[in-house]
Amino acid sequence: MAKPDEDPITLLLEQLRSSPESLEQLTEIVYDDIRRLARHQRARMGTGETLRTTALVHEAYMKLFRDTGVAITNRQHLNRLMVRTIRQIIVDHARSQLASKRGGSAAHLPLEEGLVAADEHDMAWVLDMNAAINRLADLDGELADIVTARYFAGNTTEEIADMADVSRRTVQRQLKRANAWLRMELGIGKEASG
Repeated sequence: MAKPDEDPITLLLEQLRSSPESLEQLTEIVYDDIRRLARHQRARMGTGETLRTTALVHEAYMKLFRDTGVAITNRQHLNRLMVRTIRQIIVDHARSQLASKRGGSAAHLPLEEGLVAADEHDMAWVLDMNAAINRLADLDGELADIVTARYFAGNTTEEIADMADVSRRTVQRQLKRANAWLRMELGIGKEASG
C-alpha cells in the first residue's frame, strides 16, 4: 500500500496548486469513484437513467473544483469533500423540486427532473434526513460525516474507515450509534446504513 504522500491523487492535488492542467489527470483518476457515489444515490432514490447519474457527477465535480477554492490535501480529504458536495446537490435539488411542486419559485439546479428522488415523499425524506444529520453535526460532527458518507454516498464501512482514518470496527460502532439516534430523532425505523 502506498504511503499517503506517494498516492497519485495526493501528488496530483499538490500539483494542482501550481499547475491547473493537473486537473485533467486528476479527473481521469477520480471520475469512476465520483460516478459510483452518484450511481449509488440515484439507485437509492429509485431512479434509473445513466444521464441523470452523469449530471450529478458533473455538477458535483464542477461545484467542488470550481466553487470551493479549498486546497484539497489528499485522497481522504477529496473523498470527504465529494461526499459533502453530493449531499449538498441532492438536498438543494430536493428543496427546489418540492418548492416548485408547491408553487414556490425556488431556483432550479441544472439537474433533470427526478434525478434524486422519485416522488414528493422521497424528496421530503431527503430533507428530513438532511435536517437530522445537521442536528447530529451539532452534537458530533465526525458521526454526522460518517452518516453522510453512508447515506448520501453509499460508502462501505471500509471506505468510511479509510476516509475518516479510523478502524472498520470504530465505523461499525459509530454507525450503530448513529442509527439509534436517527431512529429516535426521525421517529421511524429507517436506518442510515440502508
